[in-house]
Amino acid sequence: MSRQDEKPEEEHQLMDCQSGSSFDWTEEKPQERQQRAQSSFDVDLENGARIPHRQDLQRTRLKEHVEEHFERPELVRDCILGLSDGLTVPFALAAGLSSLGDNRIVIYGGLAELVSGAISMGLGGYLAAKSDADHFVTERQREERELELYPEEEEEEIVEIFEQYGLNRASLEPMFVHFRQAPQKFVDFMMRFELNLEEPDPNRSLISAATIGLSYLFGGLIPLIPYMLVTDTTDAMLYSVIVTLLTLFVFGYVKSIYLRPAQAILGAIQTLAVGAVAAGCSYAIVALVNSTSPESQPGSDVAAH
Repeated sequence: MSRQDEKPEEEHQLMDCQSGSSFDWTEEKPQERQQRAQSSFDVDLENGARIPHRQDLQRTRLKEHVEEHFERPELVRDCILGLSDGLTVPFALAAGLSSLGDNRIVIYGGLAELVSGAISMGLGGYLAAKSDADHFVTERQREERELELYPEEEEEEIVEIFEQYGLNRASLEPMFVHFRQAPQKFVDFMMRFELNLEEPDPNRSLISAATIGLSYLFGGLIPLIPYMLVTDTTDAMLYSVIVTLLTLFVFGYVKSIYLRPAQAILGAIQTLAVGAVAAGCSYAIVALVNSTSPESQPGSDVAAH
């Protein structure tokens, strides 16, 4: 066989770039050729070959970035508000009433304050969240009127916002073109970046009221439980102080872990100190009033009218 006769056959013999073996394209079907190309792609990807878009795909598979942020910071804030007040106010009231030496007074007075305080705190949270929602609606309506009457001035306000980041009007023109075609997006942008306002959750008012009220109720029950279990007022007050101060310390520590991790111990001590001072002042005032009342004086005889 001559060299010329072998040449056409050699043209059909291709070397596989990955395995180094010969491959006869004349006998390969289109489906097999596609499978072979996909296999070659997978080998390149595993070997980290610098082929456009493949290395980025490999990095995506090897590295996943997870951002840890609060999705509902307002819910955490409401829990902290309700628990902190619930642990402090009923604790101080129970400590003050315990100076009278009657467990029933402490329990009845503490429960009355607990229920009324939970309702009051919940109502306050509802009104605050409702006010935020009303404020957002009012500001959005005002922004819509300003955009309708003064569109050029509104665009200049956006330019002023981005100038501090080194962007000029020419670089922002593509965004303005989009905003002119979608005025509501323009208003959304101004609400977020000019007024720093985000649209609140429609159910925010009810959720805030329930969260604050229940947190207050749960926190306020802790200092009252010892008075329900121990008959002696002095012993009950001692147990209540220990349990509540320990709870305040743990609560302050957990709260600081989420808000200020580097100062968790300091936050726990501060929360503990606030509760201790409140309870001490309440106890001292009630004890002072009780000691100076005519009924507490020895031998006093108050006529009943």
